[in-house]
Amino acid sequence: MTRFVAAILIAHLAAAAAAATAPPAVKSITIGGREYLALEEWGRSRGLQLVWASKTDLLLTNKATRLNFTVNSPKAALNGTTLWLTCPVVLQGATPCLARADVQTTFEPLLWPVQRGPKSPLICVDAGHGGKDTGNLEGRHKEKDYTLLLAREFAAQLRKAGFRTTLTRSWDTTVELEDRPEIARRRGAHLFISLHLNAAANGDARGSEVYCLTPAFAASTNARGEGAGTGALAGNQQNGQNILLAYHLQRSVVRRMGLEDRGVRRARWAVLRTARMPAVLVEVGFMSNPDEARRLYSPEWRRQYCQALVEGVKNYQRLASGASAPPAP
Repeated sequence: MTRFVAAILIAHLAAAAAAATAPPAVKSITIGGREYLALEEWGRSRGLQLVWASKTDLLLTNKATRLNFTVNSPKAALNGTTLWLTCPVVLQGATPCLARADVQTTFEPLLWPVQRGPKSPLICVDAGHGGKDTGNLEGRHKEKDYTLLLAREFAAQLRKAGFRTTLTRSWDTTVELEDRPEIARRRGAHLFISLHLNAAANGDARGSEVYCLTPAFAASTNARGEGAGTGALAGNQQNGQNILLAYHLQRSVVRRMGLEDRGVRRARWAVLRTARMPAVLVEVGFMSNPDEARRLYSPEWRRQYCQALVEGVKNYQRLASGASAPPAP
């Protein structure tokens, strides 16, 4: 048998094996000009059973997975961690349907991640704002000061855990938003994590949230339906890894710190749009909430929060590269 024939035979065998293990195709349903999948049919194709918990609440479940949905709501949850959908779950007659975009860019990458990350990543930590850009202000407290303290602590703990790190700024300097992911790219970073503190007119708002880039032709979580006409951006090449990183960071900080779960959200922030590596933006907590602000200003609380972030990075890394832990420094 020639090498050429052997190669063709191996390719055919590999294709047959893949076809045998691939889940059955699920037919699309067009609703309002968008493609949806019947939730029960998609779940069944992936070994998940549909259960109605009430007239509007339902879940897909098996021994390892619990997906919660509410009809006409953009909020869902995977094993207890909140996810914001690009489109609400809708009913077609009596059939609950999930947007194909959410299947492809949220649930498939989270439940069946593709391993393509390096086993020893260089992580770029971005301290939000800086220099002339103070960020949020609460009395004498400036967001830019605390994001820098967080970035230094996070980078130190990442190094202690065996990861390599670089910072977009190490001091109180101005770094343009568009330059930050470019700095990460030039330095050869494999992950980009931007740290921020939140604020709201409502002083009661609290909790942590993580943003990753909005998929093409979908509205961002914070856009009130706008942005659905935006096509693919450079950062969308990492959609699967973006959501996987965001989910594991959010899950870790909420579980370990006992914070209100504001969920994994979508945005087209400048630092996410052009990132050539998996990238997220973390809103650590609310400076505008007096109780939460006191914790944010505490070095010990920030240390614990950064420990939770590191744990999230480890969980991501295990799934994205197959590496259980980074090599010792």
